[in-house]
Amino acid sequence: MQYLENLLRKRAYAPSSSTLFGMDRNIEQAFLQAYDDYADAIFRHIALRLGDREQGRELMQETFLRAWEYISKGKKVDNLRAFLYRVANNLIVDLVRRKKLRKEESLEDLREQKGFDPPAEEDDSAAVRIDSEKVLTVLHAMEEPLRTVIVLRYVDGLLPREIADLLKVSPNVVSVRIHRGMEKLRSLIISQ
Repeated sequence: MQYLENLLRKRAYAPSSSTLFGMDRNIEQAFLQAYDDYADAIFRHIALRLGDREQGRELMQETFLRAWEYISKGKKVDNLRAFLYRVANNLIVDLVRRKKLRKEESLEDLREQKGFDPPAEEDDSAAVRIDSEKVLTVLHAMEEPLRTVIVLRYVDGLLPREIADLLKVSPNVVSVRIHRGMEKLRSLIISQ
C-alpha cells in the first residue's frame, strides 16, 4: 500500500493537512482497501492475458493510477472491482494496439527461431507444469471474446454479472460466451 501512496504522490496529488491525498478520508480508505483487495487479482489477470509478468505489474500499477485519477476528479464509480477490470482491459487493448505498430520478439518467437529455452520454474509436479503450459497455450490460441470471459471467470473468479458489467454486455451474453469458451477450450485441448 505504501508503494501506491508514493506513486500517487508522484502524480501531483498534493496532500492536504487533513487527509493523505486531499480527498474525503472515506474515499481514500476505500480506494486503498480496493488496492489491497484487488491488486493481486488485477495483476494475475493482466499477466495471464499478456503472458508477461513484468508488463502485467506495470499495467496493474497504471490501472490503479488511472482509477485514482478518475475518482479524484469527483466522478462516481458504482462497482470499483468491475471498474478496475475495465481500466485494465482498456490498457491491455491499448498495449496490444501499440505492439502491432512495432514488432517485438516474444518468448515463443525466440524459442522457435533461435532455440532459446529459458529454465522452467520449480514445480512439485512435472505433470501439473505440462498441463498448465498446455492450457495456457490453448488459451492464447482462442479468439478474444471467449478467452477474456474464461480468464475473468475461472482465473479471476468474477461472477457472470460482474463480467457483464465490466464488458458492458448482458449477463446472458457472458454465460453463453463462457459456455462456448469452455467447449472450445476442451476441443482444443483434446485435439492437441
